[in-house]
Amino acid sequence: MKQLSVAIPIVTSIAAFVLVLIALLAGSNQGSLEDYDIISFNTSALGENLILNAANDDDPKPTQTSDLCSHVGGFLGKACATATAVAGSIESDIVALGNDIANDIADHLAEELGIHQFYSVHALTICEGYYSPNATAVGATRNVTSCYKALDQGYNVSAIFDHQLQVGPLELNLLDLGFTQDLQDVFDAFKDMIKAFVIILSLGVGLTGLSMLASVGGLFGHEKRGLLLANIALAGLAAGLLTVSSAVVTVAASKAASKANEHGNDIGISAAAGSKYTAIIWAAVGLMFVTFGYWVWQLVRFRSGKTSTHRKRFSRDTEAKPEMSPSNLHTISFSRLRGRR
Repeated sequence: MKQLSVAIPIVTSIAAFVLVLIALLAGSNQGSLEDYDIISFNTSALGENLILNAANDDDPKPTQTSDLCSHVGGFLGKACATATAVAGSIESDIVALGNDIANDIADHLAEELGIHQFYSVHALTICEGYYSPNATAVGATRNVTSCYKALDQGYNVSAIFDHQLQVGPLELNLLDLGFTQDLQDVFDAFKDMIKAFVIILSLGVGLTGLSMLASVGGLFGHEKRGLLLANIALAGLAAGLLTVSSAVVTVAASKAASKANEHGNDIGISAAAGSKYTAIIWAAVGLMFVTFGYWVWQLVRFRSGKTSTHRKRFSRDTEAKPEMSPSNLHTISFSRLRGRR
């Protein structure tokens, strides 16, 4: 029964360790666990608004024809109405064609600028690539083409944008596309919080692994106060660090995505926080608190004398004591009296 109960912290700590490893290593290899990103930036439409605005400025303004036929009667009135209807149909075709052109721009603009269509930030890497089959398709998937070591880049995603624009065919920079200081502040705040998150997460991963090993030791060891305290300390520290890291990354990703969408919409940058990532890391937090709670419960039982070790010790002590019958008591008392004489 003891071994069965100790299986609880072993299972929970192993599951938590696997989840935090995924959180730490997702995206470390090209295309591996790409869906488990902290945040992703969609740059497939970066600069699209400038091109469309320029095209709209060059288009001649259409004349209003809706009221031209109101004062014309007879055959000429019917002819005028027919011509107006034809003009309306042509206008609708032009609008539809414009939408097709806009979609085509979204598919190829990033490539023409020398950048990629998306950038996904992971704990250890920043990956980039293109959407498949295209950026505007419903349910488009990511095709990762390369990944950078995030620490080498300082988690500075905007610097990657700017560098690729400068070495691209058009030799532009972010300022040319309307990148504002407010948007830059979003990226700066995000990279600082992610650096802190990765440090705390790395410590949490190590302590979770130690807690897992200590829990396994509890299966084969005896119920000792030192072992219980060690498990409580390791599980408690791991749960605490994972809680802090989870809170930091959740706030950082959600805030950065919200601000990036607010300030980047005008120039074609959008962002999305990684919901799968936050789900697994908070699940790991819950599992480590279960582990911590189990060992605290075991310590309480140990102190109250309800563990199997205490029961065995009490049983041995009881068996060692002789049964004190009246005749035994008389013999012991007589022996003591003779000893005094």
